[in-house]
Amino acid sequence: EGARQQVALPPGRQDVVSLGGELSLWNPLFADWLIWMHRERPDIALRAEVDVPARLVERVQNGTLDLAVLYSPQQRLNLVVELLAEEKLVMVTTFADKHWDMDDYVHVDWGPDFAASQQAAFPEIANPPVSISLGPLALTYLLAVGGTGYFRLGAVRNHIAQGRLHRVPDAPEFSHSIYLVRSSQRDIAALVSVREGFKACTTFSMA
Repeated sequence: EGARQQVALPPGRQDVVSLGGELSLWNPLFADWLIWMHRERPDIALRAEVDVPARLVERVQNGTLDLAVLYSPQQRLNLVVELLAEEKLVMVTTFADKHWDMDDYVHVDWGPDFAASQQAAFPEIANPPVSISLGPLALTYLLAVGGTGYFRLGAVRNHIAQGRLHRVPDAPEFSHSIYLVRSSQRDIAALVSVREGFKACTTFSMA
């Protein structure tokens, strides 16, 4: 795959980077990163893909992807995991009195680490009435019909400022940071630019 990409390097490009990310990171982070790379490093050809986390890690390990950007990546032999941005999951509600109960709770699948933390903090949420696997979809649903759930602080900050959402007092926060995964056995010439772009985009999207 690497040899095929080098042969297919478009005219005017000095390097090519193949990068994958999980679905929930593509809006806005990956879209912002692609735009940043186009503006700042137009000499680098890009191959961008979406896949499930386990397959992305496997592809970085077998060399068919240069890099992957993930939440809570698996630790594997010969892989380097770098922290890109620290993010938190916070409980918010549409109710002005900030009171919530099980009938209004919307569960978002933020991965096994979050599921374990949520179960420990709220054992009564073992069987939520609504469960959605994609954060942006769950947030759209919550804003439309009302309710309570855990979401990325960066995604709900503006809604909180506008009064559409409210932080639930005393609810625990959970870490949901973003990581860059690459092989320790490969020298990626464009890594500095890739990392710089993601740092710039995560800083902007979480501000």
